Amino acid sequence: MPAEERTSRLGERCSQHLASAAVATCDGCGRNLCLACAIPVRGQTLGAECLAEVLGPEVPLPKVPGRERVVPRLAAGGAFAVAVLASLLPWSRVGAGSGAFGAWTPPLRWAALSAVAAVVGLVLPWVGRRLASRVLDAVSMVAGALVAAGALLAIWLPPDFSGPGLGPWIALASGVVAAAGSAAALRGSREPERARS
Repeated sequence: MPAEERTSRLGERCSQHLASAAVATCDGCGRNLCLACAIPVRGQTLGAECLAEVLGPEVPLPKVPGRERVVPRLAAGGAFAVAVLASLLPWSRVGAGSGAFGAWTPPLRWAALSAVAAVVGLVLPWVGRRLASRVLDAVSMVAGALVAAGALLAIWLPPDFSGPGLGPWIALASGVVAAAGSAAALRGSREPERARS
């Protein structure tokens, strides 16, 4: 910058921040800019207001593949863990299944279906690593539905002369969450395919 320009700018102030000295002039509109306002772009100095005119419309950030599946899968995994823990609670108020490990107590009925499906859903991500993610999500969704169905049938058809305990209610809610989370992950894995076609 020539010396005569530098001396004339010493007294000038930023049009946005009056307490700050101007260090440049916007090449778009000509207003004075302080160091905080001056944005160097493609050999020009611009203010924030003129930046959009030079850069053009906003470019959307690219989507990170798989991100839309992480949260639903974590929710499904947590729900399967809760369903396994629910199988350790009493599944009926009196008689068989009224103590600890209520879902695993003979005679094995709907509670066992729910408990086995919960265990399958919990270990599936580790055992089925070689499966395609869509297959894994589909099997996980079926396992969640089986957890919920087994728990619902255990509530609806409890052992004779007994009512449902706490276990089937927790397993029912967990199964619904697991199935919904797996369905959301499955839907998220189909989104990139639609974007490609």
